[in-house]
Amino acid sequence: MDMREKKLEGEVIYKGHVVKLERDKVLCPNGNESYREIVRHNGGAAILCVTDNDEIILERQFRYAYDEVIYEIPAGKLEAGEDPYEAALREFEEETGNKAETLEHLCDIYPTCGYSSEVIHIYLAKDFIKTHNNLDDDEVIELEYVKIDEVKKMILDGRIKDAKTICALTTYLLKKGL
Repeated sequence: MDMREKKLEGEVIYKGHVVKLERDKVLCPNGNESYREIVRHNGGAAILCVTDNDEIILERQFRYAYDEVIYEIPAGKLEAGEDPYEAALREFEEETGNKAETLEHLCDIYPTCGYSSEVIHIYLAKDFIKTHNNLDDDEVIELEYVKIDEVKKMILDGRIKDAKTICALTTYLLKKGL
């Protein structure tokens, strides 16, 4: 069975700096018509950094949508048409003050597949050196270097709720056979 939905008509409800909200009328594979509200987003790039001491660089940052400070790996939005690899290199240095010589692609994730087109490209930083950070004007970030075993505990006890961080660590551990 072809499970694709066919767009019958659509409208842009809102177009902002970061997202665009569209409302489409679709024909479902079973013949019924329905509506889909989609948040269009350029996507993002995230970076898992594991130090020689088996520590992960985590950021503590206030997230307005949740009204709380959360732990997460460094990440940033893609500009339209921007290469995710280049964005990851830039964001890693801007947010952590570390420059990666190379990045290894770990995975791509769909963080909210029910209503958003966002794709987050997740990389592992390799061969990095200390430089200096260069935060955006609206960013307030605290860095913490946390042992991998403690990060696992933080995920299990709910201190880490961020999807990209959980996916990054899980993929890294699976690829290492741990």
